[in-house]
Amino acid sequence: MTHKPDMTDTPHQSDPISGPDYDQDADTDLDTDWQASAETLRALEAEIPLLSAVREFTERAARARWFAELGESINGETAHLARLYLDALGFPDAEPLPVMNWDDALDAAESGDLNSEAWEAEEQLRAALTDRVLNAVSEEGLSVMLAHLSAALAEPLSEMADEALMMADEPPDAIRDLAVGAAQQAAFGGALALAAAALEMAEQDDLAAGEEALEHPLMLRYRLFELGRWPLALSGRSLNLF
Repeated sequence: MTHKPDMTDTPHQSDPISGPDYDQDADTDLDTDWQASAETLRALEAEIPLLSAVREFTERAARARWFAELGESINGETAHLARLYLDALGFPDAEPLPVMNWDDALDAAESGDLNSEAWEAEEQLRAALTDRVLNAVSEEGLSVMLAHLSAALAEPLSEMADEALMMADEPPDAIRDLAVGAAQQAAFGGALALAAAALEMAEQDDLAAGEEALEHPLMLRYRLFELGRWPLALSGRSLNLF
């Protein structure tokens, strides 16, 4: 019989599935003091194999080149992923627009419409992924894995955001918290897409689901961050891409 870990010490989050809210007006400080123990994680993986994929994703995300290419021109793989992201999100007429500095990035981030079509499309996709994953995983189980992801990314995200600001000779003001919060949310979306795909592979023996997960809009958004960029917001028919 599989031993189920005690979840009573799991920290409460207002939304345990989508992770910390990305509120452009709110502080994005995260609770980094708590981490799931290795024993708890192994017990969860033994009970629900698809969560192992989320743990592997966490290890990969912690090694990503966060914010390393901000302000660079849009070409090569970045242009390709941006095109895939816009098409998959349902905006084939939109084009990526380069944002060249932190001041412009702050303007674009603060002027983004949280009720825009693009924002609503991502929220619907996130809700659909959450519902799919919760068919096989308890809220407590998924919360533990996403809390582990949050804790694992807190230090590298903060350090790399500080380094990017220092290289640009910019003060670590509110834009730092916006950048870290947006990256955290993107990682949560990528993890949900991967977990849903792992579930399809396990239940339907559908190996193609793994490839499809890489082209899910939320995974594509995460992959842009993984390349060192920051997709800010879709304004009109332009994706502001720092």
